[in-house]
This record gives sequence, structure tokens and C-alpha cells, in this order.
Amino acid sequence: MKNLMILNDAALKKTLAKMHPYDIATKMKDASDDTQMRLIRLMALNKTVEVFLELPSEVSRHYFSLLTETQKKQFLEAFEMDDLKTFITSFEDDYQMYLLSLLGTHKAIALKVLMSYDDEKIATIMSTNFVTITQNSTIKDTTAHIINSSKYNDFVDDIFVINENNALIGSITLKDLISARATDTLDSITYSINNYLTLDDSLNDGYKKFENYAKSVLPVLDDDMKIVGIVTADDVLNIMVAEHEEDIAKMTGVGDYDESSNAFRRSIQRMPWLVISVLLNLVIAALLSVFEKTLVEVIALIMFQPMILGMAGNIGTQSIAVTILKLNQDELAGIHNEKKHIGKELAIGVLNSITIGLGGFLLSFLILSFINMGTHSPLLLAITIGTSLMGGMFISAAAGVFIPIILEKMKVDPTIASGPIISTLNDLFALLIYFGIATLIFLL
Repeated sequence: MKNLMILNDAALKKTLAKMHPYDIATKMKDASDDTQMRLIRLMALNKTVEVFLELPSEVSRHYFSLLTETQKKQFLEAFEMDDLKTFITSFEDDYQMYLLSLLGTHKAIALKVLMSYDDEKIATIMSTNFVTITQNSTIKDTTAHIINSSKYNDFVDDIFVINENNALIGSITLKDLISARATDTLDSITYSINNYLTLDDSLNDGYKKFENYAKSVLPVLDDDMKIVGIVTADDVLNIMVAEHEEDIAKMTGVGDYDESSNAFRRSIQRMPWLVISVLLNLVIAALLSVFEKTLVEVIALIMFQPMILGMAGNIGTQSIAVTILKLNQDELAGIHNEKKHIGKELAIGVLNSITIGLGGFLLSFLILSFINMGTHSPLLLAITIGTSLMGGMFISAAAGVFIPIILEKMKVDPTIASGPIISTLNDLFALLIYFGIATLIFLL
């Protein structure tokens, strides 16, 4: 930043014009207010908007507060509609109303409509910056319309063709329009649109359509087949990245992680489930005391205890990860989807438990045949280990499926609670099965 600030205004303005918005944003994040305002003053308005989109929301809000009201109006008008919605909704409700009052009437109305859509619908990320042309237009008319009427933020890679009732009938690409001859008809370069989004499509529906049809843009249509917005592949990719990061945070057991929240708040969020985990571990300690005689009589059980606990934890973690991921992606909505997922995961649990159980039986029998671990039969010890692996792993797999679903129905965030609970319950069930079977075989 120091190397930039020593430049005079003319040189700095020229340098900023050549820099990528991300690089400018990186330098602005920790700069002083005076430095920030100098950079904003010397950047073109559209470049400033691009820089703001690269900044963390709390930083961009701070910079925005430094602008005059006139600058704020100009700034907000330069945003694309989907980015403007994201920016405005990052403020408190009262301030959002103030920001809406700074917009022109048409843009304010369009933005209010965009803000009214459910956050789980694809319409929530659509943009209204698109270009339409009537089907009876000529190539010359269309070219003139693009040059004279389209704005800086309008998406012009695809131009949408509408009929006299404003219903969408197709689209043309800018490349085809530029390549067309004056004698060509608009119909000859118009592609029919068979794939589109609707206002009722969820975000997941939108992802799948982009994935299946590999389109750079899809129109969003209402019930009358009129185009109300567009969603670009970049918009979808940004949301997918954000959701992927959120899913990773949830898989690690930190729940709704918020970078801006302090350590105390995060601690309070996680603490109750850690306390529950401590209490469950006390139950495990009491359980071990019940099986004290078994442990004394069959010392070899200690040798294989880590394997029993580890395998139960591994299969439980797999089941819970898949279940939470599907809950986050709304793939378990409805009884049918829920039953299908439960049945599939339990079947996987059965197959893996039997396979690992048999493998554990054979390996432990082989080891115990060569290592003297007391007077007990290696075969009986191997049977104990194998059946315990089967039982413990299946119970853990089932717990990994049911616990997140139950917590979700109880309106408890399964991403925070499931990790501590499932790990402790896995140990509890695995030890109960292990020492229970050993007691039945060797002491009764």
C-alpha cells in the first residue's frame, strides 16, 4: 500500500485502473479511512463497485458509511440487481429502508420484489439486468438496440427474444448477432429455449439444471412464460462455494460459524453439547465398573478395545456426515425421501458391519493364536471381537442416521449437537456390546 500512496493522483488513478478489483480490495482492507477515501475518489464508479464486492461485508459497509449521500446514490445505482440485494440486506432492517429510498423508483420496486423471494429459491439470486428484443425486429434494429439501450451492467452475452405478449420464445447470442449479415432474419439466429428456471425452483433445482445443461445463463420465467430475471453460472458458482464452505464448517462440528462473532459467543454455542458429552462419558465410566470382573478375568479384551471403539466411531462419522449433508441440501424433505435415505444407510451399515466383523474375527484369531493372552480360547476371544465389531458398528451407523434427523425435528441444530453426542454414544454402545458379549461367553 505504501508504494501506491507515494504516487500522485494522476499516476495512482492510472495504476488503479489497471489493477484487478481483488488486489485493490486486499490492500484496502486494513488501510486507514483517509487512504480508503483517496482510493475510492480516484477509481471509476464501476471499478469501485467491483472492489466492494471483493471485500468482507463488514468492511464494505464501513467504507460505504464514509460516502456522502450523493455518492451513496451513485454507488447503489451502479450495482447489478443481485449484488445490490446482497449488499443492502447485509445492513440492519431500518437502514435497508433508508438505502431503498436512495434508489430510483423503478430500481427500488424491482429490488423489493427480489428481496421478497424465499432465500431457498433460485429467484433470490437472479438479476434483472438482461436485454430483450421483439421477434419482429431486424438484425439492424437489434444491433442498434444493444448499442443504444443496454446499460453497463446489463448481461448482453445472450439477448432474449419475446413475442407481442412479452412471452419468451428464444434467445440469440451476441456472437451470432455480430456475425449475422444485414440480409439475415432474426429468426434464423434465434435458438428456442427448452431449459429455464421458474420462480418456484429451489437453489438445488437451479444447480442441477446448470449442471445438466452446462449453460452460462438461464432465464427465470413466471407462470405466463414471461422473463422476470436471469441467473448466470457465476451466480450459481458463488452460492455453491459459499454453501460448500458452510457445509465444511458444519461437518467439523462448529455449526453456524460466524467470523464476526466473539470467542465467548462461540463458546456458549458449543458448550451445552460438550457438557452433555462429559455426562455421557461418566456413564461410560460407570459402565466399565459394572464389567470389572470381566476385565479382570479376560485381560485380552483390553488389547482390542481401541479397535472396537475406533471402528464404531469411523462408521458413525460416515453416516452422520452423509445425513447432515443431505439435511443441509434439503434432500430429506418428505417422508419418502427420508425413508429412502434411512433404508439405504442402514443397508450400507449392515454390509460394512458384517464385512469388517468377519475380517476382525479372522485377524484377531490369527493374532491370538500366536500371542499368549491368558488361558482363554483364542477362538472364543475372536468370536467376541468379531460379533462386537458387527454389533457396535451397526448401532453406530444407525445412530449416525437417526440422531441428526431427530435433532432436526426437535428444532435443534444437528451440526452442533451431533458431533459430541454421536462420538460419546458410539463409545457407550460399543463398550456395552463388547463387554456384554464377553461376559455372556466367558462368565455365564
